[in-house]
Amino acid sequence: MNFVIVIIDTLRYDHVGAHGNDWIRTPNLDRLAAQSLVFNNAFAASFPTIPHRTDVMTGRYGAPMHPWKPLRHDAITFPRWLHEQAEYATQLIHDTPHLVNGGHNFDWPFNAWTQIRGAEVDRSWIDDSQDGLANFAHDPLFDFVEREPQSLNLFPSYVRSNRQRARHEDWNCARTFTTAASWVRDNASRDKSLLWVDCFDPHEPWDVPPEFATLYADDPSWDGRIDPRAFLVHSTEGTPEEAQRRVAALYSAKVTWVDRWLGELLDALEETGQADRTCVLLTSDHGTNLGERGRFGKTAPVGEWEAHVPFMLRLPGGAEVGRSEAIVQPQDIFPTVCALAGVATAPEAQGRDLLGQARAGGPGTREIAIAGNAPAPGWADSERGLFTIFDGERSLEVAPRIEDSILREMGSRDDVSAGNEALIDELWRKGLKEIGDRGLDEDILGWLGSQGERDFPEDPVYWEGYPGPAGFMPYFRRLWNDW
Repeated sequence: MNFVIVIIDTLRYDHVGAHGNDWIRTPNLDRLAAQSLVFNNAFAASFPTIPHRTDVMTGRYGAPMHPWKPLRHDAITFPRWLHEQAEYATQLIHDTPHLVNGGHNFDWPFNAWTQIRGAEVDRSWIDDSQDGLANFAHDPLFDFVEREPQSLNLFPSYVRSNRQRARHEDWNCARTFTTAASWVRDNASRDKSLLWVDCFDPHEPWDVPPEFATLYADDPSWDGRIDPRAFLVHSTEGTPEEAQRRVAALYSAKVTWVDRWLGELLDALEETGQADRTCVLLTSDHGTNLGERGRFGKTAPVGEWEAHVPFMLRLPGGAEVGRSEAIVQPQDIFPTVCALAGVATAPEAQGRDLLGQARAGGPGTREIAIAGNAPAPGWADSERGLFTIFDGERSLEVAPRIEDSILREMGSRDDVSAGNEALIDELWRKGLKEIGDRGLDEDILGWLGSQGERDFPEDPVYWEGYPGPAGFMPYFRRLWNDW
């Protein structure tokens, strides 16, 4: 059996047609869902990009969540595990710059890897041009934005990386999936291969060709060229409603853009006959806010709009199709792939075999999911949520004090804490036990269990491997921004 793992960055669960969205255009995601076991209750764990990939690679919780740190060389990863245990050929194809830039180290578990240039934070080129991109234009709708796009830390490198973009096929998302399709064709006779396709879109900036930009816009006179000041809108406060709708429409357009090119990979699997002997697993690391909680983009503590993600498992030939209510976290990918490959999972992996849970029916063996950033010194003074619990029906943003925690029903933005104190207490205590079981420092756990009444510990261990490699700094803090 072969495997194709597709990680799509920043894809919201509710922006897929197969999940009940009746207005968005995602024919290829819908096609895959119709051939798959679809897990309705999949949630992010370690948040965001690099922590999530560490969850998937290692199958471990991170004691209790992984931070934004490089993948350790001594980590047991499932691509390398499959190669060593069963001689799988493993390939990474990605346009997610974080995986390999700045020493993040996500290339080494693979036999081969290919990076597609052009995504946000890619550091591919320096030149003295101050030109924008062909699909950029001034739009009076964004005159309320006081900053210029050049002030956005990531903008100059993005423009330089895409300076020669002309046809649709030149965009990094298109090249990611067409490269993956070429790899499938080049390996059509293999029976033991693992292809990991890591697509950075629909991550910010929500930049798409004009023909896609206008798909969901409510202004028929707009030609689809984007004012890059739209990329500076992060809050609903002070943002006109028309501009809010435009920003949200650009995200939706980028989802449809990704779907268009995903189809190239799915077509290649079918054309080569690989679909009959390949398992396809598609998911996302997290979603994003589109006005929820007054935000555009990610924030903390994570809410449903960031944590609830698609998760589709297509067996060879679409052998089993249906829906599962089992609660899924990224750590489950390692043991699930191993079970399908007929390989014993690594003893270090902490996830669960999802195929077995889907076949058993019902809610599965996990009562709750937890999602959030790794613990940090800021926990000592926080009155807001530290992490979030999901039970499939509701979410609870767990604050140090039970009464400060926020309860929401799934699918709703409303705070429904009032009148549900007993339920909040029950979920809060479940979350405390779960994060303790995942390895939260005992002194921090005692502080949290006291609801902040105890003094915060002076020298706790915030996460596994704390404090991480000496001198490490995320490389996107050192971008060359001089125009």
